[in-house]
Amino acid sequence: MVRRAFVLVVAFAMLGAACSTSDSSNGGGDASDGGSASGEPIVIGFPADLSTDWAYYDSPMQEGAQFAVDQINANGGVLGRPLELKTVDMRNDVAEAAKVTQQLIDDGAAYLIGTVGDGILAEGQVACTAGIPISTGLGTAPTLVGDMGSCAFQLVMSDNIQAAVLAEYALSQGYQNAYVLGSNEIPYTRDLPKFFSDAFEHGGGTVGDTDEYKLGAGDYSAVVTKIDNTDPAPDVIFTPMYIPDSVVFLRQLRQAGITTPVLSTDGNADAALLDAGAKAINGLTFSNSVCTAEGDPDVQAFYDEYKAANGKDPSSYVAVVGYDDVNIAAQAIEAAGSTDPAAIIEQLAQVDYTGISGHVVMDPETRRANKPAALIQMDGTAFTCLGQPDFPAYVPAIGG
Repeated sequence: MVRRAFVLVVAFAMLGAACSTSDSSNGGGDASDGGSASGEPIVIGFPADLSTDWAYYDSPMQEGAQFAVDQINANGGVLGRPLELKTVDMRNDVAEAAKVTQQLIDDGAAYLIGTVGDGILAEGQVACTAGIPISTGLGTAPTLVGDMGSCAFQLVMSDNIQAAVLAEYALSQGYQNAYVLGSNEIPYTRDLPKFFSDAFEHGGGTVGDTDEYKLGAGDYSAVVTKIDNTDPAPDVIFTPMYIPDSVVFLRQLRQAGITTPVLSTDGNADAALLDAGAKAINGLTFSNSVCTAEGDPDVQAFYDEYKAANGKDPSSYVAVVGYDDVNIAAQAIEAAGSTDPAAIIEQLAQVDYTGISGHVVMDPETRRANKPAALIQMDGTAFTCLGQPDFPAYVPAIGG
């Protein structure tokens, strides 16, 4: 396993523009015959949150998507036509998300990238009413595609997969008694504890005590006290708590003298985690869609190429996901031989793509990718890669 340190470089200006649009239609050599991309651009729409906390994720998603568009156009575009990325800020407002999505469709979007924010279901429902394919973006909830509609696809790992990877890792470390902490307020923090518990117990572990926390509470001392008083003491804590809540929780947990290892999920893959301090986050292990750059030569090459083209690193690893998303869409459009939405949807259902973030094999029945998760462990304030384990032997069913 590679375990070299990598510090994520993040420039999180919240892009203060209330409604910014980013377009790209650079011409270049044709990917197949060296000709030039010409004609009407093929539009990829991204109704993103560029204004609230979800901009931590949607902004670098946009960076990676734009980089993919630039590279594809430099190599002849798709079907000999240039791609154009149109990103519009929907400010994490559900009504605005629906409005912006319809606007992008009216502007000719052949494919849409979904936000990781609260507007994702509204975006999916508008897209599927119009029959336009849409990805869940960075959204990992396995129920998303079903709730969004038959035009939706999940190209990243789903939560039941990342939970299963973490459960297998916990058992491999000899952990047998887990304390599980979640929140019923949103599907991510509600369902991940269920998936982890299922996989952990299926592998022979025991979930002892459980507890719930409130999103954005700002103080988790009561939760910490309950963990401290648990008898017998757990030998691992699992929680899908994400930034900024996890920063407060981890700091208070360690300040209380609790040294129990903590496992968490991809909501912690951000340099804002460092605000907790080295002592609080040292040893934290979490799943993620992508490994760190120095721990994965493909991710490192992506960072190098991005910096060479843009003069700086991408804001975070999420740029890799945006990059792969656009390349998968381009592959589907090319295979469809047209921008007909139904033909693109048919090709997305057959995706078999190896990208920077790993191997994506689409399940045509669920429209969710069978894609493993990477594991990242904190060494002080350094993000270290534990590698990308094999696809888990047991993946919990999503139910319903």
